[in-house]
Amino acid sequence: MEKNLKRIRTIAILLLALLIIVGSFLGVYVKKYGIWKNILPDFNLGMELKGIRELHFVLDDSENEKEIYVDANGNYAGDVKSDTSSNTQISLETDDGENVENADSQQEDKTNIEGYTKETRTIKANEEANITKENFELAKKIIQSRLEKMDVYEYNIRLDTLTGEIIIELPDDENLSIEQALISTVGKVEIVDYQNGLLLLDDSHLKKATMLASNQNNQYQAYLQLTFDKTGAEKLKEISNKYQKTTDESGNENINYISIKMDDQVLSTTYFGEELSTGIIQIPVGNATEDYNQYVEIAQSVQMIENIVNDDSLPLSYTLSSDNRINSVLTNDVKLIAEIVFFAIILIVSLFLIVKYKLEGFKLAILSLGYIGILNLVIRYTNVVITVNGLIALIGVIIINYIFVINYLRKLGTSEMKRTAFLETMKKMYLAIIPVCIISIIFTFMSSVVISSIGMILFWGLFIQAIYNNLFITNI
Repeated sequence: MEKNLKRIRTIAILLLALLIIVGSFLGVYVKKYGIWKNILPDFNLGMELKGIRELHFVLDDSENEKEIYVDANGNYAGDVKSDTSSNTQISLETDDGENVENADSQQEDKTNIEGYTKETRTIKANEEANITKENFELAKKIIQSRLEKMDVYEYNIRLDTLTGEIIIELPDDENLSIEQALISTVGKVEIVDYQNGLLLLDDSHLKKATMLASNQNNQYQAYLQLTFDKTGAEKLKEISNKYQKTTDESGNENINYISIKMDDQVLSTTYFGEELSTGIIQIPVGNATEDYNQYVEIAQSVQMIENIVNDDSLPLSYTLSSDNRINSVLTNDVKLIAEIVFFAIILIVSLFLIVKYKLEGFKLAILSLGYIGILNLVIRYTNVVITVNGLIALIGVIIINYIFVINYLRKLGTSEMKRTAFLETMKKMYLAIIPVCIISIIFTFMSSVVISSIGMILFWGLFIQAIYNNLFITNI
């Protein structure tokens, strides 16, 4: 009876290992909308393996003639709004959900404002006084901070301290447009009078930005919350009392709108339903939607805005000069050859185990492939960045596992107890690779992706090896 139970357990373990092998190497497919799709996540490849986009940013040398407001001291106080304004709007919806696309046609000309004069000036994207080496280096530092806050796991950045040109290498992936916006956005936040363009409140009094989200009636909505300091809170309170919906004696409604802008992009246009006395304003970005994927895209944009606002504004304005794609070293031909060589070696080792150690060798050959399959899945789901050096580490842990298996089979030939043979082999193996274990832990927490990739693959490889072998090998 005991022998039968042992056979059943052995067969079950081997079948489970085979299932892991098939699923991890060939994929797990489900039918959705009539199409079979692999539900396993893709490997997170590093720049060398995925491909590189080399972005060249140069100082923006554009200049425009603008009609602006000037206060009594001659200071800039906003752009005079014209019917041909080229501002791009993310949202044109009020707090009450009222569309304001036709607000211009409902408003009379309010561009003449007491206490301010209009002047036409040539506005440069970068003033000569700001083009300094110190600002070049500050811009680089801010861009690095933005990329790291958005979890851009791998990038290279170079600065020409003579011209201010910045060259950034990024992974060629679906996040490239977001990363490009991070780099080229100055990050100047303003609240302006929607009717005339007068500057009401700028980011000199802004403490922080926070992304918020709501889900009501199956509708997703993203918000950008802005928190101002004491002075900004007083100004915001004043603005919130002025820019509201009012009704005159004849029953006609009059609405004063404000726009919240970042650089020349309007984030939202709205009015206030009540006084804001806390110094906090919540801005709906985009429209509420039932489409979760659409909401995620909007939320990513809001997250980007949050990171930009919480860093300093760029001291200089940059524009994209060129975008070069550098192909991966892992071409389809190289990938095919590498896969053939890898599986050929695995096959040879498996045949060696079967020929030399017969039935025990066959079982360990299957379990060894199962270990590779488990490691494959863990690397996918933990989103480990795979670099060329990481691939070498991956091959290393697979070799360590085969060395362990061979030593265990040798020890098994001189021992009557599988558990005794396993523990002796385990003890000897891990005493020998203590330096590798230490390196794996240290490298895992390194900031360099090239190094951390080695550490994480070594860590997961050795950790899974110990657990997997302990559970399976001693029970077949």
